[in-house]
Amino acid sequence: MLEKLKETIEQLSEKDAKTWLRLTLIRLDQITKIDVPKEEMIEEIQHIVQIIDHQPPPRTDYDIIHIAGSESTAGSLKVGLERNHKVIGFWEMFDIGPLGDSSARQEWLQDHINIFEDFLEEEFSSNFRKAIGELNRIPPHIPVVLWTADNAHEQIFHRYILHQLRNSENELVLINATTAYQQLSLSNQFEPIHSGEIMPETLKVIFENESENLLPINARNQLSDEWLQLKETKNFLRIWKNREIQGVPEDYIDQELLHCAQKVQKDVGENEFVKAARIIGEMHGQLEGRFNTAFLEYRLRTLVYKGYFNLKGIPKSMRHYRVSLRNREGENA
Repeated sequence: MLEKLKETIEQLSEKDAKTWLRLTLIRLDQITKIDVPKEEMIEEIQHIVQIIDHQPPPRTDYDIIHIAGSESTAGSLKVGLERNHKVIGFWEMFDIGPLGDSSARQEWLQDHINIFEDFLEEEFSSNFRKAIGELNRIPPHIPVVLWTADNAHEQIFHRYILHQLRNSENELVLINATTAYQQLSLSNQFEPIHSGEIMPETLKVIFENESENLLPINARNQLSDEWLQLKETKNFLRIWKNREIQGVPEDYIDQELLHCAQKVQKDVGENEFVKAARIIGEMHGQLEGRFNTAFLEYRLRTLVYKGYFNLKGIPKSMRHYRVSLRNREGENA
């Protein structure tokens, strides 16, 4: 019963979930203020659970389903598109960590990436499972639009999704948001690396321009097979370079990160400690967003452990510690 209830709650819209939580808290507050026997309180809670458990099934009368590799892209699509479009958003970072085994991947992320506090770890897993469930329930008659862009994560992501959908009969359009944006010839010369960087109204225009370009079955199969090849790679960092996914060592950007830290250190003073978040922010901008901040923080933390920096604070997130560069004798730079 508990598992069924959890599934029902996950299918509630944010608005419905907040409504039921508010009503539940109000009712519990009421019955705790009066002299109600414990048995009646339990009955009241069970009654609330029964009502939630008998909620109508989620809406299925969508005309098109969009699949996005980030919650930011999914959010922008939900804003920009009409109500008859359903959006399935995934929260993942396929550019880092092992890909072949899900348990090994989860362990690597827990050991190296700082966003995985207990509640976020559960949310990460729960959201991914929910998105996979939605993916598996797509009716075969509904067209699917899969979004990607010119970065390693989204390039790997769309190959992963095409492998998941390898036996589906749905018509499928693959939209590279970076390429499609460049074809709009907008005057600001902005070149998005991630689909989530594009404004909702522009994503809508891109969809309208690309919606008829079905991905041929041979291309779908090839990209699906490429996911199987990617799963076998041993590198835990992947980049998008020369129009292909390339595996590189984890320390690929360490020297650039050290140079960036030196520049920031000079700006604040040689004997001052610098917030880790500032160095990571500078590095993220310098690399034009090609590496996610969670990975940059991991590499900065690794350099701290290797003795390149002095440390103040507890490195449980980029906002919880400060660093200062050491020289070869181990003193402040």
